[in-house]
Amino acid sequence: MRKKLRPVLDGDYWLTAPCPDLRGILPAGENSLYHGGSIKGECNACVDHHIFQDNEGLWHQWACVRNTSVGRILYHWTTESLTNTPWTPTGEIIRCDHARGESLEGRAEARSEFIQSPFILKHEGLFYMFYGGHTTMVRDIPLWTEGCQMCLMTSTDGREWKRHENDEGFSRIFVGPGEVRDPCVIKVGDVWHMYYAGFHDGDDRKAAFFVRTSGDLIHWGDWKIVHEDSAYGDGIWDTECPFVIYKEGYYYLFRTQSYYDGETYVFRSEDPFDFGIGDASEKFVCKIDCAAPEIITDAEGNEYLSSSHNPQAGNYLCRLKWVED
Repeated sequence: MRKKLRPVLDGDYWLTAPCPDLRGILPAGENSLYHGGSIKGECNACVDHHIFQDNEGLWHQWACVRNTSVGRILYHWTTESLTNTPWTPTGEIIRCDHARGESLEGRAEARSEFIQSPFILKHEGLFYMFYGGHTTMVRDIPLWTEGCQMCLMTSTDGREWKRHENDEGFSRIFVGPGEVRDPCVIKVGDVWHMYYAGFHDGDDRKAAFFVRTSGDLIHWGDWKIVHEDSAYGDGIWDTECPFVIYKEGYYYLFRTQSYYDGETYVFRSEDPFDFGIGDASEKFVCKIDCAAPEIITDAEGNEYLSSSHNPQAGNYLCRLKWVED
């Protein structure tokens, strides 16, 4: 029996992933405290992220850290309990790999490296980390408007990661449309669905969320628009971080409009391929105070929502509940 629900924050946020001090880790040394030209004076700021549990029960958070001295990197924290604050930074980073085709033609402000937004799942004993690898220069187009990509790493234990190699020796699994980023993967029946952000027709004013499907997590079909409505934000920077979850007969899509304002819109649909295209008002559920959210469930069934609403401090968790709508 279907039941319409609405997500509600249940209490206060606590800090999980404080912004890292990258001095001595990135080769630029003191310049790892980069400030020039950054958003709101950001330095090593935590944004899109993913939390998962490894084979031994340890919780991990990998997050995109922007405005470092080299561009965007992925950084790592761990904890024994989701409710701990703060979690332990490990000092481990993942940087883009130009030799594997990542960030081959970055924008000037990216300072040459642009790796972002991980999503991790476990399937048949193997962990998969999907992430945005930015520009590819495929089709001889060196611009981010056409050639951005989704990339993949795998791990047998959730701790040591190895990049996927396609037939060209690159980590990418697909390209486009637009600035491909912010993956979220769920399984519907026997088919994997990857939702992600981008834009179409080479026009960043045509920002949307897309889905591709796969039977093996490696080979993905063509893209399809699942959500597009400028009434909830009219550009790529306010059409970000799709997260999809299934509850009581309905699919719920979370769409971040603003990080610092902590504004995320939630849409509900019976169809995982349609969260409102052109006019999403009939599928709109609520606005929730978070940014780049993901929902984590522990072994007891408790749900938590993660958030990047304060990038200059780090990432947060809050308890989450669902009420009848």
